[in-house]
Amino acid sequence: MFYESNDLIIRPYRSGDEASLAFYSNNRHIAAQMSKWFPSPFTYDDALVWVADNLQSNSNFPIIYYGDVIGNVGLRNISGNSAEIVVWIGPDFWNKGIGTRACQWMADFAKAELKINKLSAAIKSGNVAAERIAERLKITRNEF
Repeated sequence: MFYESNDLIIRPYRSGDEASLAFYSNNRHIAAQMSKWFPSPFTYDDALVWVADNLQSNSNFPIIYYGDVIGNVGLRNISGNSAEIVVWIGPDFWNKGIGTRACQWMADFAKAELKINKLSAAIKSGNVAAERIAERLKITRNEF
């Protein structure tokens, strides 16, 4: 159960995803909205580790837009039937509905495949786009 449309694909990580993941994730605007676990700068070595750690993962997936890995959607702090949803996308792709589509897919995947039905999102105060996604998807917000 993965996502594919004419412009967007969400599927498991593969070797070869590292270069575009590093390129689009190494951005101070992304890092400013993420919690301290997100490396900044996000280097090619960080991408190598991220992809290697998530090759067999059911909790993190690349967001692929017209062939490039432009970000990630996933789950953190999984405990029983609850988890925290996390998404990041390169700023060139903000305000295109990609984050909402990716988070909706992740919520559906979490419920259907992982039996997780309580999702929350850690959202930095002032991140209006993330707040809107959480509102649309009825996800509990935890500000940091």
